[in-house]
Amino acid sequence: MLKLLGGNGWLTGLLIFSMPIMLVFFFGSQMAYSQVNSQFETYQNIPEVSSLAQLETIPAGQVIMVRGQIVAAPPNSATKLVIFQERPTGVREVRFGEEFNLVFPEVELALVGGQIKISPSLTRDRVIQHELHSITEGELTLTGFRPGDLVTVQGEWQPSSTTLNEATGITGADKASLIAEWQDSFQKVGWVRNGLGLLTLAGLILLVVRVRQARGRPVADETCPTPKTETATIV
Repeated sequence: MLKLLGGNGWLTGLLIFSMPIMLVFFFGSQMAYSQVNSQFETYQNIPEVSSLAQLETIPAGQVIMVRGQIVAAPPNSATKLVIFQERPTGVREVRFGEEFNLVFPEVELALVGGQIKISPSLTRDRVIQHELHSITEGELTLTGFRPGDLVTVQGEWQPSSTTLNEATGITGADKASLIAEWQDSFQKVGWVRNGLGLLTLAGLILLVVRVRQARGRPVADETCPTPKTETATIV
């Protein structure tokens, strides 16, 4: 291999040597691309509602996004926040075994035409993002929502109890903003995947070219045998 790359430039050698590594990263980026694409399609198909009239056409158990204002929930007396996530303040490092609470109690949302209940999931991971308020308490920063905030909550609709069950996410953004974020992430992952694919292909082509050149190259240091000569003796 050293002889194979001996006459090449440093860039060619780097591409050939790093080709297996780039191939692994390419497969990883392809998996990430497929995952982001799947999640993007899922979000596109989830309906967003903001009124009770729209909920009348939603079947029981369907996952939806509900856009409304937080009401009928007693906020934390110190922070005035109803739903919030704890995070370390500033650049403080997370200590070993340290956990940060996500407070997501049952609340009600005011929609156009009435209110519905929000029941958070107790078994699935819950996500909070695009928080509208941030409060510092010692070494912790609390980010979240207060009564009156306009939020979007994702969960499973149950018309019999007028409740959004198994709520797994709450955000201050609407569906259009979330879709725009997914499109941006989808595009960036696509660029990374395509770039790694091109570099991997370039390294593979260079490797094939150099192997063929090495096989067809005459051996320069191979010496030809010198014929022996004998001196005849004259009698």
